[in-house]
Amino acid sequence: MKHTLANIWFIANADVRFALRDRATLLWLVLMPPVFFFFIGNMTAGGFGAMMTGSEIVVEAPFEADPATERFLELLSEGGFVRAEAGEDAPILRLSAPWDGADGPVTATYLAGNPTPTTEFEVLRLHRAALRLQAELAAVAARGDDASTIAAFADEARALTVEVEAAGRLGRVPSGFEQTIPGILVMFTMLVLLTSGGVLLLMEREQGILRRLASAPLSRREIVAGKWLGRMLLALAQIGFAMCVGTLLFGMDWGPSLPAILAVLLGWAAFCASLGLLVGSIGRSQGEVVGLGMLLTMVMAALGGAWWPIEVTPAWMQTLQLAVPAGWTMDAMHRLVSFGDAPATTIPHFAALAVACLAVAGLAAKLFRFS
Repeated sequence: MKHTLANIWFIANADVRFALRDRATLLWLVLMPPVFFFFIGNMTAGGFGAMMTGSEIVVEAPFEADPATERFLELLSEGGFVRAEAGEDAPILRLSAPWDGADGPVTATYLAGNPTPTTEFEVLRLHRAALRLQAELAAVAARGDDASTIAAFADEARALTVEVEAAGRLGRVPSGFEQTIPGILVMFTMLVLLTSGGVLLLMEREQGILRRLASAPLSRREIVAGKWLGRMLLALAQIGFAMCVGTLLFGMDWGPSLPAILAVLLGWAAFCASLGLLVGSIGRSQGEVVGLGMLLTMVMAALGGAWWPIEVTPAWMQTLQLAVPAGWTMDAMHRLVSFGDAPATTIPHFAALAVACLAVAGLAAKLFRFS
C-alpha cells in the first residue's frame, strides 16, 4: 500500500511540475484570474445594487409649483432621485402646466438622453412616484378634502405599512467583486483543468511518454490515479491562489463559514480533475481537447451562475442551475457567502459533487489510453 501511494505521488508530482513549466498554463493559472477579477469586478461594481442608489436628475418647472407637484418631487427623492442643477449632465424631468393656463394635470416629460443600464429602472421609479401621487390624491378626494392638503395627508400615520428588505448576510444582491470572485474562481478552475490539463495528457500520449510509463513497474490503476491527483493538485493551486488574491487585493469577504467553503471547493476541484482527465482521454487532437474544454466550461459557467447572480434570472434558469455541477458549487457558495446559511445546508451540494466526481473518474479510467 505504501509503495502504491508513493508511485501515485511520484506521477502526480511530476505532472504538476511539468504543468507549471508550461507558459500557457501559468498564464491562465496566475495572471488571468486577477485580471478578470479587476475588470469584471469593476464593470459590475454598480451591478444590480446600483439600481437602488441615487440617480441625478434635473427638474425643469417653469411655473409656481402647486402642493401636488411639490409632493411629486418629494416622492422622487424618496424613490432615489437626487436634484441636480440645471446645465449638469443628467437626465431632465420637464414639468409642464396646461398651455392655456387653465386648471389641469401637470405633464411630466422625462428626457433620458443616452440610455444607460439603469435607464429603464429610472423610468420605473418615475412611474412609481406618479402612481403613489395619484393614489394619495384619490384618498384626499375620497374624504372630501382639497388637493392642497396632500402634504398633511402624506405625514399622517398609515393604517398599513409594508417594509421590504434584502435577505441574506450581505443584505443586497451580490455584485462587483462579491459575485465576480467566486464565479471567476469556479470558471477558471474548470477552464485550466479541462484545457491545459487535457492537452498535457494528450501531448504525453502523442510523444510516447504514456507508453514508456506503461512499461515501468507501475500498475494501470497507479498511473491513472497519479494523473488524476496531478490535476487535483493543479486545481487546488488555482483555487488557493485565486482565493488569496481575491482576499488580499480585492477585499473579498468569505463570511463565517470558510471551512465549509473550502470543503465545497475541494469537491469542485475533484470533479474538475476527473473531467479534465476524461477530456484528455477522449480527445484526438489539441484543437479537439481545447474546443471541448472551452465548450464545457462556458456552458456550465453560464448555466451555473458563475457569470451573474442566478437570482436575477428567470425561474426556469434557476431550476436548470441545479442540474449542472458548476451550479451546485455556485449555489453552495452563495448560500455560505451571501446568505450566511449554516454549513449543513451545503451537504447535498458536496455529496452531489462527490458522486459526479466518482462517476466521471470511473469513466475516465475506463477510457484512459496509453497510445
